[in-house]
Amino acid sequence: MKRDDELILNIGCGEDRFGDVRLDLAPTSSTTIVADAQSLPFRDGVFEGIYERNLLEHLPNPGKHLSEVKRVMKPGGLLNLVTDNAACLKYYLLGTHTGGYRKREGKDRHYALFTAEHVKNLMEHAGISVDKISYIETDYFTWFFDRLVRVFAPSLSHPRILVEARKP
Repeated sequence: MKRDDELILNIGCGEDRFGDVRLDLAPTSSTTIVADAQSLPFRDGVFEGIYERNLLEHLPNPGKHLSEVKRVMKPGGLLNLVTDNAACLKYYLLGTHTGGYRKREGKDRHYALFTAEHVKNLMEHAGISVDKISYIETDYFTWFFDRLVRVFAPSLSHPRILVEARKP
């Protein structure tokens, strides 16, 4: 149960309405603040929780971003981060995550993909403690391909990485 004084920040919200403050680089019907995710316009230690889904791969400097995330989190604050998994076979077969992703006149693109180990290292470098890293599914039409690959090569079948972490 969330207390009234707890603020949740959704970074890279797009059309998602989760969170008290919803930040995105582009204005949407859900965005409450238009700003760059690598220079968060908040004072230190404001947010009890930070949520971001499919944002990290869109940032040219994910290390700087995670340092900003740590800065605006309260001590003990929780980070829930989902990113694309570089070890997912379908991204290479379909070419969707290997340099071809460009939207909004090229302003929205993929700069990098990460494995679970990459994300763990980035978190550690930013001073954020990882509680749990797991793999999650998508609800895209390609889910059947993921499950087929899982039969033969489980390590290449998961499209997303979920990280649950906190500011010490």
